[in-house]
Amino acid sequence: MKDFKRYLIIFSLALLIPNLFAKTTNDSETDLIGTVWQLDKNSSQSSSFGIGQVVYFLSSDAYQTYRSRKFQTWDTFSIVDGRNLVRLKKNDGIQIVESKMNNSIYEVKLLNGFHKGKTYYLIADELEKNFKQETQEDENV
Repeated sequence: MKDFKRYLIIFSLALLIPNLFAKTTNDSETDLIGTVWQLDKNSSQSSSFGIGQVVYFLSSDAYQTYRSRKFQTWDTFSIVDGRNLVRLKKNDGIQIVESKMNNSIYEVKLLNGFHKGKTYYLIADELEKNFKQETQEDENV
């Protein structure tokens, strides 16, 4: 009976100790969910060609592009169909729906234009570089 109690205590400690030393994370990424952003720069004048900010129809396309940029592996770059891209114009708005793939890709809902209300994917680095967050102003009337 003493051996059983000893094993039970050791087993309980083995389960509880990792939880005691675990970091509590307060990710700012979770704070971004539901926020609204506007494209500030790098806009495209045309909706069908040219340089500009794009959002991806498939999350895998966005992730492959992100990974190729990060690791400089353009030789294994996946081909992205141009029909699966949406080019945003300046002042187009997006809302962050969810963070995916280790916070490197955001699922966003478009708030303006022909594709309004549809869900696309944006690389997280581009959000910080090319978008500005809309601030909610309190209107007391």
